[in-house]
Amino acid sequence: MIPYTDPDAWRIAMDASEVTLSAGLGSGDFDGSFYLSPAGSLAGFTLRLCLPGMPELLWESVSLAGGPEVRGSSRLLLDGRVARADVSGLCARVPVGRAGSSYLKIVLTAAFSPLRLRRPRWRLRPVTLRLFTEIRPAESG
Repeated sequence: MIPYTDPDAWRIAMDASEVTLSAGLGSGDFDGSFYLSPAGSLAGFTLRLCLPGMPELLWESVSLAGGPEVRGSSRLLLDGRVARADVSGLCARVPVGRAGSSYLKIVLTAAFSPLRLRRPRWRLRPVTLRLFTEIRPAESG
């Protein structure tokens, strides 16, 4: 079992990670932090999203509730503007074989109002942000 209270014991698996914005607005890379409870449930996150042709987005949430099913509120910062939206998702422990260590699979979704973000090219439909990632045990040695 991964000791989640020790940040050196686990890592974000970037090869199994993706962040996308709805309506063909793009997908890209991210960096940041996940905050895990000692039991391994997701308690919060702060992510900087780099999407092609856009300024950096900051997506964050604190005090997420739940175990495998995650719920809470989040905010998205873009060009000095703030939009708030509920965030929901899953944080599930995935076993790996009989002797392997388990890892966490995280899937998060939030739909933000495009009016709050004031991006001229975005339509009036909600802008949905989706994140897929895994937290795996750190490599030994």
